[in-house]
Amino acid sequence: MKTIQKLSLAFLLLTAIAFKSNAQNQIEIVIVGSSHNNAKSAQDFQPIIDKLKNFKPDMVFGEYLPASDYAKLEENNWAVKVFKKGHDYIEKLNPETPKNIVSQIKKDQKALSSFAYYHKTRMDLAVNFAKNWDRGNSEYQIFVLENYMKNSFGKEERVEYAKMFGNIDSLKKAGLYRTASEYSKIYFPLIYQLKQDRIYNMDCQTYDKPWSAAWAKTDSLYKIMINKGKADSTSAEAATVKAIETYWSYSEEESKVFNADQYAGMNTVKYGVLDEAWNFYGGTHFYGYAGFPTESVKAMIAQWTLRNEGMCKNIIEQAKAKNAKRVIVGVGASHRKWMEEILAKNPAVKIINYNDLH
Repeated sequence: MKTIQKLSLAFLLLTAIAFKSNAQNQIEIVIVGSSHNNAKSAQDFQPIIDKLKNFKPDMVFGEYLPASDYAKLEENNWAVKVFKKGHDYIEKLNPETPKNIVSQIKKDQKALSSFAYYHKTRMDLAVNFAKNWDRGNSEYQIFVLENYMKNSFGKEERVEYAKMFGNIDSLKKAGLYRTASEYSKIYFPLIYQLKQDRIYNMDCQTYDKPWSAAWAKTDSLYKIMINKGKADSTSAEAATVKAIETYWSYSEEESKVFNADQYAGMNTVKYGVLDEAWNFYGGTHFYGYAGFPTESVKAMIAQWTLRNEGMCKNIIEQAKAKNAKRVIVGVGASHRKWMEEILAKNPAVKIINYNDLH
C-alpha cells in the first residue's frame, strides 16, 4: 500500500513539474482589438502605449501582409491594390534597386542598431522595404523619419529626403503615412519606445475571393429579408429584423462605458459578441430565424475563420522562430475574439486579454 502511495505521489510530482515547465515555455500573447481610425491626439494614446510597454513584448505584430505573400495574390486583391499605390510611388522616385535587396536591408538594420541617427541609411531602408513589398516596415521607417528624425536633418539631408519621398502630403496620398491609423498612434510609437527595429507582418489574404463572394450573397439575401419586413410589419421576417436590432445594440449605460475608454471597450467579451453580430448581419445567434440568410452567413464565417487561422499561424511560426516569450498583436477589433479563441486552443500559447494588463 505504501509503495502505491509513493508511486502516486511521484506521479503527481512529475505531473506538476511537467505542467510548470509547459507553462514556462508558453508564448504569452496579447491580441489588442484596435480601431483603424484614431482621431484623438497622439498624447491621448500614451497610456495605451505604456500599458503595452509594461508587458515587455519581444515582438509586435501588425495587420500587414507578409512581403512574400503579395506575389501569390491576384492583382485585383484589395491588399495588393492598396499597397501598389505606395510601392509604385517609391519606385518612381527611386528607380535604382540594390542587386541583393534583402542583404542590403539587413546591412542597413545592423548599422542603425549601432547608431539610430544615420538618417540617409534609414531613408534607404524605408525605400528598400517598400520596393521589397514590406508595407508594414516601410511605413514604420517613414513614421520614424517624420516624427523623430526630420527636425534634426541637415540641409543636404532635407534635400535628399524630398528627392526620395516627396512631401508629406504626397506620402499621405500614397498611403505611406497614415496619421490616424492604429500604427501611427499606438504600435509604431510602442516599437520605437521599446527600441525595436521592426513590426512583424501577420495578415492572411488567401481567402479573400470566396469571402467576398459569400459576403455579397449574404448582403443580397439580408436586403430581401429587410424589404419583406418593411412590406409587412406582422411578418416573421419583421420579427427577425426587430430581434436583430435589439440584439446588436448597446444599452445607454453600456454605451457610456464604451465611449469613456474605447480600447478597453473593444477588448471586452460584450464587444466581441456585438461585433460578430454587426459583421455577420446578426451572426450565429440568428441561425434558423425566419428570412435570415443562415447558409450564406455560415459561408462567410467559414472564410473569416480560415483567414484568422492563417493570421494565427503566421504569428506562431514567427514567434517560435524568434524564440519569443511575449507578443503583442495589433489587429482590427473584429479579429480579436476569433484570434483569441483560435490561439487559446494551442497548448504552447497563453492568451492575456488587453484589459488584464497593468
